[in-house]
Amino acid sequence: MSIESIVETTWSEILKLQAEVYHLVEPESLEVLRDKWLRSPSSCFTYRDDEQLIGYLLAHSWNSRTPPKLFNKLAKGTEGSILFLHDLAVSNHTFGKGIGSKMIEHLVNVATASGYREILLVSVQNSVQFWQKQGFTIVEQEVCNSYGDSAQLMKRVLLA
Repeated sequence: MSIESIVETTWSEILKLQAEVYHLVEPESLEVLRDKWLRSPSSCFTYRDDEQLIGYLLAHSWNSRTPPKLFNKLAKGTEGSILFLHDLAVSNHTFGKGIGSKMIEHLVNVATASGYREILLVSVQNSVQFWQKQGFTIVEQEVCNSYGDSAQLMKRVLLA
């Protein structure tokens, strides 16, 4: 099992996994996902078991407490001191094996080494408890309806 950087040839596998795991939120297009990766490639990676992709994570630099809207490319000039965790997906076949936690641990290490002060995300598909176990806390702020009915803004402050 290994964590690897995303490369161009990874995208077909990422789209397949995205279709597997998202049921309450409409999947985003390849163009939109690639835009996040191109913004901050060092904070976007995959998790493989042997040769099979079983997880991916996309995070990018951001400058606001208001999360970016889904289904849109990022506007120029929105880079900042916040790392926005846009997407974490892990195959349903590996549920409960700690893969999501390992990917978050890797992201926290990358974020800290890169000088980010906090990680911000929108919890979707009733995943608040998972994120709380990863050290994230609820931010009392409404989010765009495109994230779904149970969407919740959350943050994790990073220690320098």
